[in-house]
This record gives sequence, structure tokens and C-alpha cells, in this order.
Amino acid sequence: MVLLAIAASLLGAPTLSGPARADDIADRIAAARARQTDLRASVARQDQILGGLQRDAAQARDALTATGHQLDGIGDDLVALRKDIATATAALARVRARRDSLQHELGQLDRTLDLLEQEIAQGAADLADRRRALGQRLADAYREQHTSLLEQVIDSGSFSDVVSDTSAYLAYSDQDAQMATQIAQDQADLDSLRAVNAATRYRTDQLRRAAQDAAVDLRAQKQKLATAKAKALALERKVKAKQREQLRRAHQIAANQQQARAIAQEHAQAQKQLDRRIAGLVRAAERRAAREQRARAAAAAAAARRHATQQRIASVPQGNGRLEWPAAGYVTQEYGCTGFYLEPRRGSCAHFHDGIDIAGATGTLIHAADDGVVAFVGWNPYDNDPAYVVVIGHSGGFSTTYAHLLPRRVVHAGQSVRRGQVIGYMGSTGNSTGSHLHWEVRRNGRTVNGRLYS
Repeated sequence: MVLLAIAASLLGAPTLSGPARADDIADRIAAARARQTDLRASVARQDQILGGLQRDAAQARDALTATGHQLDGIGDDLVALRKDIATATAALARVRARRDSLQHELGQLDRTLDLLEQEIAQGAADLADRRRALGQRLADAYREQHTSLLEQVIDSGSFSDVVSDTSAYLAYSDQDAQMATQIAQDQADLDSLRAVNAATRYRTDQLRRAAQDAAVDLRAQKQKLATAKAKALALERKVKAKQREQLRRAHQIAANQQQARAIAQEHAQAQKQLDRRIAGLVRAAERRAAREQRARAAAAAAAARRHATQQRIASVPQGNGRLEWPAAGYVTQEYGCTGFYLEPRRGSCAHFHDGIDIAGATGTLIHAADDGVVAFVGWNPYDNDPAYVVVIGHSGGFSTTYAHLLPRRVVHAGQSVRRGQVIGYMGSTGNSTGSHLHWEVRRNGRTVNGRLYS
């Protein structure tokens, strides 16, 4: 024991080396932590890409839904239809780009995770080597403690060797304690890295499933878009065919431009005469309706005075300024300037169309655009080739005209009608290019675009 004390006082603790140094493991843990920071940033980018992908997919679904409604509804609007298809096409293109970006990010993330798992595995192997080295030194120290000092002196070459060995074993105890503490800390760090790595791998799998779901949804939406484009193309062809047929019939009606102008002038003159008569009829119908309303009010007041059962009084229907689309079919000619040369000149327009032409099958139901009173039913008396028309007066100075109907009397002048009520059937009477409805809207005696109120 004296020799041990002397040795401890003369020599310091030696520097030990093992299969794996603490600095190596610390470096690997630091590198793994830096790689995990990159992983978190990559996962955040993927979440952002996935969110944008889901928003674009929702926009594509909304546009395709609107396209379906346009294709399945009545009064098909090709302008709105083309806009919805373009919106869906652009949204699906963004979805495809985001999906490709997400798949690229997932590939990078998988490779980073693999490298991180390799580094964690190497760190664990190095840590196991350090444990074994520590165990070996502890075993050596235990054996030395059970060897007598006399045996050590006899076996050593000199007294200085005994002192050196004894001093080393004394220093080993402090260094081994520090090494054991560092091993425990490194083990905790590795366990933490494994937990974060497992959570990142789980999130990656979720993102991969979301990307796969997006790919399935993208294929379904692309199929819907292809179907919508095909239907839209068929609809455009149908409208163009109807327009060609109308032009062909127009050529039959007017053999040359001079005759067409003469017909247009006659039509304009007849329209003016009809407009004047319609204005008078609408005013008369409104006065008659007002008288009927006053009479009903007086009868109701008398009944109330007699304490009789309160009766419901039907008043003249009042419109709300918003008109219902009058018939199912295809719009072949809009309101305003047109290239259809049978229409008369107005202002800067060589040919101006006062209404909206809706083509459809003969006998298609025609509906009142709003509540009102029927002002006129019959053949246009001011046209050389008269069409069968129905004119309805509405509140707020509105009136609507429905021309080229089949000559079937469904309603009569002076009758109150409700919004959506059947008032006639689509036909081709008068100067007509085929079975269609000429729908005309007037406000305070002047024609207006019916689309602004429908």
C-alpha cells in the first residue's frame, strides 16, 4: 500500500485509447442531428407541397362540377363552359406538377433517412466497442487488485515499473468513471435520434400515401376532364350545325342581299307597329288588373265588415325583376350586333338582333319568365309572314315576347300567369329559320338583353 501511495504521488493518469474514441461518436451524433434538422425542413416543404396539391385538386373538382352542370343544364352557355374547362385544365396541370415535386422530395427524404439510419447504426457499433473496452479495463483492474504487492515486485523488471503500473491503475478508475458517464450520455443521444428518425419515417409514409391518393384522384379528374371536353366539343358541333341550318334556311327565304334588306325593313316596320300595340295592350292589361285588384279589395273589405270568413285575395302577380330562362335548347343567336343579315340595322350595327334565339325540338315547352298579365296572344298582325306570339306584361315596366310558337292557344289575353307557367310550345311560324324561340325582353318600351335579368 505504501508503494501505491508513492506511485500515486509521483505520476499522473495516463491517456487511454480504445476501439472507438468518444470524439468519433460525438461527431457522428452531431452529424446525425444536423441531418435531422434537414429532414424536418424537408418534411415541412412536403407538407406545403401537399397542401397546395390538395387546394388545386379541389379547384379542379369544383370547375369540373360546374362544367357538368353546364353540360347537363338548359340554355347551355359555351363561353362559361369553355372557361370552366380551362380552369379545370390549369388546376390539374398544377396538381400534376406538385405531385411530381412531392414524389421527388419523398425520394430525397428516403435517401436522407437511409443515411441517417446508417450513421445511427455505426454510432451504436462504436458505442458497443467502447463498452467492451471499458469492461476489459475494469476486468484487468480487478485482477491487479487481487495480486499481492510482493508478487508485482517479483514479476516486474524494476521498482519503477511497479510504481508506473500502480499509478496507471489508480488513474484508470477516474477515467473509467468519466468514460461510463459519457457512454450513458451517448446512448441517450442515440436513443433520441432513433425516436426522431422513427417519427420522421412514419410521417414520410403518411406523405407517400397522400401522394398515392393524389395520383389516383388525378387520374379520375383527368378522365372527367376528357369526358367534359368531348361533350363540349359535341355541343359546339351541334350549335354550329344548327347555325348552318338556320343560315341555309335564311338563304332560301332571301335569295339575295337586296331581298334580305327588304325583308329586314318589313320586319322592322312590323315590329314597330307591334311594339306600339303591345305597349297599349300592356297598359290596358295593367289598368284592368288594377281594377280587378281594387274590386277584390273592396269585396274583401265588405266581407270583413260582415264578419264573414276571411278569404284569400289573389292579386295580380308581381315580378321581382329577375327573369327565368324560358325554354330548354341551344342559344344560336345572342342579343345585339349579329352577322345574321336578315336582322335590321340599328345605330352602328349593320344587323341588330332584339332578342335571344333558343333552338330546340318542335313542341318544346315555353315558360313565362316571370309573374305577369298576358297582353297579347295570336298572329303578328304587322308582318307579311306573321309569327305566332305571346306577349306578357310584368311589374317594373318589364314585358316579354315569345315568338315563332306553334299556333296553339294555351293562355289568353288578360290572364294572370305565374313565373315558370307553360304559355306555349316552340315552333317555326313566320319568318323562321327552323324550330326555335325568339325571346325578347323590354323595359319601359326599349329592348334589353334578357341575359342581364335571367
